[in-house]
Amino acid sequence: MPFDIEITFDWSWIHSLGTKPFYELFWFFLINGGWVVFALVCVWGFLLIYKFRQQVKFGAKQKYVFLAIDIPRQNLQTPKAVENIFSTIAGAHTPLEWEEKFFNGAYQIGFSFEIVSIDGFVQFIVRTASQFRDMVESAFYAQYPDAEITEVEDYLKDIDVTFPNDEYKIWGADLKLYNKDFFPIRSYKEFESPMTKDIKDPLTSLLEVMNKLKTGEQFWLQYLVWPTDISWTKRGINELKKMSGKSVEEKRTWVDKTLDAPLNLLGEISSQLLGTGEAEEKKDEKLTLLPPDDQKRAEAIFRKISNMGFECKVRMVYFGRKEVFNKGLGVSGTFGAIKQYSDLSLNGFKPDKNKTVARWPFFKNLRLHEKENNIFRAYKARTSEAGCDKFILTSEELASLYHFPYFETQGPIVKRVESKKALAPIGLPVEDESQNGKIKARGVKAIKTKKVPVVEYEDDYFEKRFAKDKTGKNDKKRKEKILEELKEQKEKKLQIEKRIKHSNNFNQGINDDNIINVSKEETLTAVQKPEPPKNLPFA
Repeated sequence: MPFDIEITFDWSWIHSLGTKPFYELFWFFLINGGWVVFALVCVWGFLLIYKFRQQVKFGAKQKYVFLAIDIPRQNLQTPKAVENIFSTIAGAHTPLEWEEKFFNGAYQIGFSFEIVSIDGFVQFIVRTASQFRDMVESAFYAQYPDAEITEVEDYLKDIDVTFPNDEYKIWGADLKLYNKDFFPIRSYKEFESPMTKDIKDPLTSLLEVMNKLKTGEQFWLQYLVWPTDISWTKRGINELKKMSGKSVEEKRTWVDKTLDAPLNLLGEISSQLLGTGEAEEKKDEKLTLLPPDDQKRAEAIFRKISNMGFECKVRMVYFGRKEVFNKGLGVSGTFGAIKQYSDLSLNGFKPDKNKTVARWPFFKNLRLHEKENNIFRAYKARTSEAGCDKFILTSEELASLYHFPYFETQGPIVKRVESKKALAPIGLPVEDESQNGKIKARGVKAIKTKKVPVVEYEDDYFEKRFAKDKTGKNDKKRKEKILEELKEQKEKKLQIEKRIKHSNNFNQGINDDNIINVSKEETLTAVQKPEPPKNLPFA
């Protein structure tokens, strides 16, 4: 006999809750398990506040120094030298455990590489933690032995202004990448002529704009750099797999796993009930032939993930008195130079949302001045908290953005006089023109080239204003000490190489003697081997 079962739900309590005031609803939520959620949120907030306070204490212990870099003309080199400097600085990476990050507030200490123009005088600056100063100076002296490195004060130390201001105006912005950071920007190698090996350097036009600033104008360009590990390369590797048609295993957090657990359980139950529990066979992965544009992107990604990477932020500020403030030169000119590093199919820079522009008319001036104050404070503090998130730039890309460009000037070219060709007289003595295996072309004069800096890197304008030691004695002593250490390291390296070479030659000599001895023994044995008796029976 069939049973009639009727299931009904009473939803009237929901209607009654809707008619109650907010505080009763909140109390109902708390006593029915909501207190657990509230407690978890409070604990999480407390942990974040504690970690932040520990990081503030850790940051307060750090001491920073500002180094002004001057490169003489005889030391000018290609950006490859600065790329080697960044590769050396990558050694400052400090792997930290979660206990150090949470209880000690420890974090990776970064560097700030800055190009500054004050009243039209350009200066290259490096801001580094005091414990990394020797490493930075050694890296520069190793590539530029005649460089002059001077410890200076922070050039923004005495600038304490807020906006709106009756005397000064400011424009600033963070620069971010318009594509994912495993896509590279154009590097100095792409500006190199394959025939002459000359570099059509985009940094040249930037420095020329900075050099044209008048008295009362200042331009500050800042590259904040943090050494990091190689985990960022996984994003590029996954992108290469996608482009080649391979499957990529996506990383799932514990939240994703928790939310997917009920769905996976229901799917398993339905598969058992419906009889579809057999696993489907995976399709064979086949490599796809990439079109030319995708092949170019794949090669560029592979080239970037093969280099040393850094977490970076780029920030620029144009600051000056109102009577000389020229936004067309200070802003448009610099952006035009930076745009040359862009590759529309790969990556490039664009201003972030924190640029000092207020588009909407509502409280326009208030919002504009708030942005101006924020960008000024962020630049002065060299902080990573303002603006966009950090992104990855490699040592090659950083060297393209921060180096010491120069012009290649050639001597006067003598115009060749056209003449009628005729056979030489018979018996005319001819000088052998071959030298060291190379044949000189007749009538061609060698052209001498000379390296001329884009701006005067050796100018003392900045040092006279901001140097801590005006006499320069302390900086000279440090230079002599570091150069002596580099010399000793080089001599030790040569001695080790000589020992290794001598050891290899010695071992090779022993092997040769063994071969010679064995061959002599075999020869004697073969010669002195007695003949068999004559009456020996043969089969």
